[in-house]
Amino acid sequence: MSRFCTLASSSRGNCAYLSGGGAAVLVDAGISLRAIAGAISDIGQSVEELAGVFITHEHTDHIKGLCTFLKKFKIPLYASPATLEALIGTGQIPPESVLVELSGEVQVGGMSVRAFDTSHDAAQPVGLRFSMPDGRVVGIATDLGCAGERIRGALTGCDLVLLESNYDPAMLSAGPYPWPLKRRIAGEAGHLSNEDGAAMAAYLAARGTTRFVLGHLSVNNNHPAIAYQTARCELDAAGAREGLDYILSVAPPYNAHPLIVF
Repeated sequence: MSRFCTLASSSRGNCAYLSGGGAAVLVDAGISLRAIAGAISDIGQSVEELAGVFITHEHTDHIKGLCTFLKKFKIPLYASPATLEALIGTGQIPPESVLVELSGEVQVGGMSVRAFDTSHDAAQPVGLRFSMPDGRVVGIATDLGCAGERIRGALTGCDLVLLESNYDPAMLSAGPYPWPLKRRIAGEAGHLSNEDGAAMAAYLAARGTTRFVLGHLSVNNNHPAIAYQTARCELDAAGAREGLDYILSVAPPYNAHPLIVF
């Protein structure tokens, strides 16, 4: 069996847990070491199972706890070449850390992992596709900016996808952010709106994805109920039936999502 959950997921901090075949990995470390360890314990799992940590990009909400985590746990760090360079340049990686470039397919604890490029304003941001030992496939796709054919192709065939649903356009437009920041968030190098995330979910559901976790919601420009309802309406309109054809949930911003075992 495979196991997945987010440990935190919002515009202020992101970290996810994935395990299968007796090994586990983290995706991003945007919360403190204490929060990571506590959340893993809360879902009944063990930090000692971790075989690696994957970093999608170098923004603070994805690496806040990374340096402290790597000092405590001597496990490999996986990231794109430019992301590793950015992390080294800002002193985020302790000396003697084991670094692995995400180039092609890598093997970690029986998982086969392939990175795919995303459109976001970071050095070399990636999404991740995990082929698990039991044959399940998990996709991690946040900080997308836009989701074209390349992203669709990378996620097609996944059983479960953590999918960005960052902002509600009306809330962003009416909110207090300065115009340049609003433009960045809604731009092709920013984040995915509820509507765009919902369209991606409907596309993937038609091609076999059955579990969706909406994540990386903005604390200021979104609400879980709005993100959920937007995705559900799009899926329903596409003829998919909740509870029969798909399971939909929203990742909590500051604590662990219930562990999904599939």
